[in-house]
Amino acid sequence: MVTQAKLYSEQCRTYGQWINGKEIKAENLIERFAPESGKVVAQFAEGTKEDALLAIENAKETFEAGTWSRMPGAERAKILARWARLVEEESELLTRIEIEESGKIRRVAEGDIAGTVDLIVYASSLANQVSGQAYMDIGEGLNAFVVKEPAGVVGAIVPWNFPTIIFGQKVPLALAAGCSVVVKPSEFTSGTAVELARLAKKAGVPDGVLNVVTGYGVPVGQTISESADVDVVSFTGSTRTGQLIAQGQGTNFKKISLELGGKSAAIVFEDADFDAAIDGVLFSIFLHQGQVCCAGSRLLVHENIAEKFVHALKARAEALVTGPLDDAKTEVGPLVSPEHLKIVQGYVSSAIDDGAEVICGGKVTQQAAYPDAPAQTFLPTILNGITPAMPIFYNEVFGPVLTVTKFSTREEAVKLANDSNYGLAGSVWTENIQTAFYVAQRVRTGTIEINTCLEGKPQLPFGGYKASGLGREKGLTGLEEFTETKTIGLRVSPKKGFFGG
Repeated sequence: MVTQAKLYSEQCRTYGQWINGKEIKAENLIERFAPESGKVVAQFAEGTKEDALLAIENAKETFEAGTWSRMPGAERAKILARWARLVEEESELLTRIEIEESGKIRRVAEGDIAGTVDLIVYASSLANQVSGQAYMDIGEGLNAFVVKEPAGVVGAIVPWNFPTIIFGQKVPLALAAGCSVVVKPSEFTSGTAVELARLAKKAGVPDGVLNVVTGYGVPVGQTISESADVDVVSFTGSTRTGQLIAQGQGTNFKKISLELGGKSAAIVFEDADFDAAIDGVLFSIFLHQGQVCCAGSRLLVHENIAEKFVHALKARAEALVTGPLDDAKTEVGPLVSPEHLKIVQGYVSSAIDDGAEVICGGKVTQQAAYPDAPAQTFLPTILNGITPAMPIFYNEVFGPVLTVTKFSTREEAVKLANDSNYGLAGSVWTENIQTAFYVAQRVRTGTIEINTCLEGKPQLPFGGYKASGLGREKGLTGLEEFTETKTIGLRVSPKKGFFGG
């Protein structure tokens, strides 16, 4: 168990590349300034194309050697279970890294680490259950077997907003399937990826099976996604980058899984449990300052309760607590960077110019514990009077900004919800089961939840329609992303030759 250390200790963490079970120091480092304090809390190796190619080479050699890919599933399961226990033992260290590097409040950071443990445990339960089908006597003494095999080398590209738990959505299932992995974390939040790789080695994952290359998208991410020796690319990030990755596969024909942007709708009917809907809408947009791909950033509310509902939301949003991230009472933290803050501010300013009414927020405030640090906390913001004629109805803000649009019928609610290039998630709030299923069956999203939101359990596949991506993470479907299907035919009795003779 790691000893608890003071947040933002004077000792800056320095990470090299994690390749073939060893940490390789780098000449050039990327400094990470903590969103809350403005202090340098970590230095990450600035990866090169050569670093990425070395990691891919080691992953491929290890995969082909079979030390992991041909290890019995039961043995892989034991190692993954040990890994989960080690991650749980180091939860305080990992939590503090999340707080410092990503600007999470403590409760969210703790939840991410616990969720990552759950994901590894779930993957361990599947490692010895990769199954297929047997077809007996399907014609003239022919038997056949349809089997799932590990796909090969996986390139896992992880974003900055949830660096640990999204690592957990990709890597454990890839390992459970028998793949080798090269992880490229965000240059903002690379610390937990290296720490998790260290713990995987300690748990018994062979050298070369799990590698981490830190650095920028170009050249590291680009090299991984375009390499002919990478068999699967699993990417979470912006739709634009996902499009570039997909375009880059024109000559490689590798499998790709893309979890991209979202503009999810929270649809509240007049018969909804009022307090539960308020709680759900607040949670789905203001969790981690709205820096969540499946955030419920569009409130579609029935016109008969719209005024009352927005008034109650305003009161609750303005009561959310800002404060030190390490304080369990804090509910609002800073955005990930000054550059991202400017993007969020720009979206809000444009919406105001287009006629949006600011119900609350729309302002920047200082992080309470660090008055000398750059102000990066954007207060929870609600914009009323939003129509499909306004760009903010469609654009993913990726910040604590909720837009409000009224509807009068369930048909109109569905039409508004589907009026988006995205299709990642959504929620519907009603006490009428017929209304709930009417909406759930017609909204084109990968996930739609009834009277709840952002559940995200390991067993539940996650991914999107339309510009929200391809493929799925988590669940049995997520495991299959890292496998290939092979048909093995077996003739048990001779067959007359086609050509005679």
